[in-house]
This record gives sequence, C-alpha cells and structure tokens, in this order.
Amino acid sequence: MRRRTVLATTGGILTGGLAGCLASPGSGTDNQGDQTPSTDDSIPAGTWPQIGYDARNTRHTPEVRGPRDDATIAWEQLGDRPVYPPVVDDALYLTEAWTDGTAFALASDDGAEQWSNSDLPPMRWAPALHENRLLVITRTEENVVRLHALDRTTGEQEWILKDGITASSGERPPIGPTVRGDSVYIGSNRGIIACDATTGDIEWTAPLGPHVVETDDGPTWRTDWAKPAVTANLAFTFDMNESYRATREVYAVNTQSGDREWTAKLNVGDDWGLKGHVVAGANRVFVSALKPHVSAGLDDSPWSGAERLFALETTSGEVAWDWTLPKKTLSPPAYADGTLYVGEWYPDADTGRLHALDVSDGSNIWTYETEKGAVLSPTVAGDTVYISQGEELAAVARADGTRRWRLDIGERSGPPVVVGDTAYIQTNPGHNYESRLLAVREP
Repeated sequence: MRRRTVLATTGGILTGGLAGCLASPGSGTDNQGDQTPSTDDSIPAGTWPQIGYDARNTRHTPEVRGPRDDATIAWEQLGDRPVYPPVVDDALYLTEAWTDGTAFALASDDGAEQWSNSDLPPMRWAPALHENRLLVITRTEENVVRLHALDRTTGEQEWILKDGITASSGERPPIGPTVRGDSVYIGSNRGIIACDATTGDIEWTAPLGPHVVETDDGPTWRTDWAKPAVTANLAFTFDMNESYRATREVYAVNTQSGDREWTAKLNVGDDWGLKGHVVAGANRVFVSALKPHVSAGLDDSPWSGAERLFALETTSGEVAWDWTLPKKTLSPPAYADGTLYVGEWYPDADTGRLHALDVSDGSNIWTYETEKGAVLSPTVAGDTVYISQGEELAAVARADGTRRWRLDIGERSGPPVVVGDTAYIQTNPGHNYESRLLAVREP
C-alpha cells in the first residue's frame, strides 16, 4: 500500500482580506494554465444526480440556462415533514430525514406525487441517482446500515446490500452517496467504502482512521466522515470529529484499489474542525475549517474570524494557498472553470457576501454584497450563480457579480438545484425542520 503524508504549512499567500485580481471567471483555467474540465461530462443532460451535482461536489452544471428575469414560484409542495435535498431527472426524488423511512418521487411540472416507498428503515442521507435506479442509505434502530437500490420509475426495491457496509452518522449535512461512473462511494464510520452501483457488490474499503480514539478527555468516537469528492483517480474525504488534535487530516484514496495515496495535515490549532465536504477542481481540492464554538453562536463573544479556506494540490496534498475569511461561511463553496464561489455571513449585521476567487492564487475577482442575511450554498448554472441570501433566492452574474434578480422565499433555504430552466428550492434544510419544496422558473 502506497502512503504519503504531507505536513501542510498554513502561512499561505492570503492571510486576511481579499487581494484584487483582473482575471475573469469562466476562463476555463486552473493553476498552471490547466484547462481540464472540472465536471463529469458523463452526467446526462437535464439531471441533477447527487448533492454536489457531480462526483467532485462542484455544484456546477455548465450547460443549464436556469431561471432568468422575473422568476416566480411555479409550484410548492410538502411543508409537513423534514426531507433531504432532491435529486432530479424527469422527476424529483427525495428521502425523509432522520427518523422516517420513506423515499418518494414528485413530478417536475407540478410537484404531484408519482410514487412513495415507506417499507424502508430510517434515512440519514440524501439519495443519489445511477442510471435507472435511486440509491438510498438507511440505518435501522439497531444501527445496521444498508444500501438500497430502488427502481426510479416505481420506487420498488431492486436489491439491497446488507453486509459489510457502514456509514457516517449523517449528523453534519450535506451528506449522501457519491456516484461516479458505475461506482458509488460512501463516507463510512472509518473512511470510504466503494460499491458497484449496478449490483451493490463491495469493490473496496479504505479504513482511514480508528472508529474510537483515546484522548486526554477519554474515548472519542469518529463517526462523521465527509461525503467523498471523487475524480477519475482519487477520492477525497476528511474526519469532522478531530477537534481534539492540533492538525486536521485530509485523505486521498486511489479509486481503483482503495489504497491511500496521501494524507495532508493542516496545522490549524486546537478546537478547529473541517466542515462540509471536499470540493475538487481540476488540479486542486478545497476544504474549509472553522472553530465550532464560535460558529454555533452560543455566547456573546465577538466574532474572531475563525474560518479558513485551504487549496491543496490534487497530486500531493501540499497547500497551494489558504485564506482567512473576515467572518464565516455556512456552506461549502462551488467550483466552476478555475473560479471558486464562496458565500459568507456577517452575523452582527446579518449581512452577507459572495466572493469569486481565482483558484490559481486565491485572489479576489469580485465580491457581491447583500443586506438580506447570510449568503449560502452557491450553485453555478451557465453564466449565473444562484444563492440563498437570508430568506431570498438571488441570481448573480458570473462575469462581474451584479445581481440579476431576487425572489422572496419566506424562509431560509438549502442549496439551489438547477435543472433546465428551473431552480428547485428546499426551505429549512436539516433533519429537524419541516421543509417546503419550491419550483422557481419564469412565468
């Protein structure tokens, strides 16, 4: 087994503020002039198959138009139960959150229910699509984890994998299976498990750390492993429970063998943790770190700016640059054509910003500002970035960050899922809240 550990330095190019840059987004370049496509071109048109859109978690669907001017709410469904974000082809597929075991499909034109399957254990993850099947992870009351394949047209179960599978606890969304090609990658309770997405057969397991570790405060469970980001050759993840250490580790695993290729150790200090999931660009991968105590808002202490964004070299795990954000982010960034889109929240004034960063050095291309609250969950579709800002949905031009329109939703919302000319919006994301599902498009 080939392993390499990189002790990453944190004295990056950017240590605060934002540097100006004349680069333009959408140029198709990453570092060193690389024009490698960042998205998986095997994704069928008119689909959104998993949480991050593609296996790299980029939330970038390049050929989609999305809703343009004068967007309105075309239909609304749900509102009486918590659900996870939808995946989409000709219909929308959702799973109930946390305690219930129902998967169901809604029609894309009017939101009418097409089928529902309640013969499943509780679910703690969003689903994913592979060809004609919906992949769902469940966990029984006895903590037995299973992978199910449901026929996407009927909801009937095709097969179930009962043995040899574990999964991340799902307590820190966004979490769900990652599909690339004919494989599905699952964040386990010790690392990553790869399965054949057609049959469910286990291809390999990559244990990256012990399930329980001893600390100065006693045993600590390691159960929250991030949703893998997967390229043609590597799968990336990290453990979100490592706040007991001075370093945080990001892992790269060979997608053919499951062998660990490298481990990057980020020197961020005690009480820090990695959040969200890895976002993979062409030559670099991106991870965010923060202090959970500050981000939770549990006291009246002033905001310290304890948020870091790291860009790691894909082949080695070495830190190319890192950036200390002025305030804090609440969701993973989006990546498109050499540009990283990062949302931000200023909690004292309840305002937000969206930053477009050049991934070659982390410098700022433009910044969009709003007085409407936190900027969350950027999604890039064609020439537009769709964001949640407070209780609104907004569309921002990729070229210069000017706002095209905004629409009052009435509640905070999750990541926009953009398919065709429609943005599907889930309100009140998380497993403890009743969610509405909205379809936003031009009249």
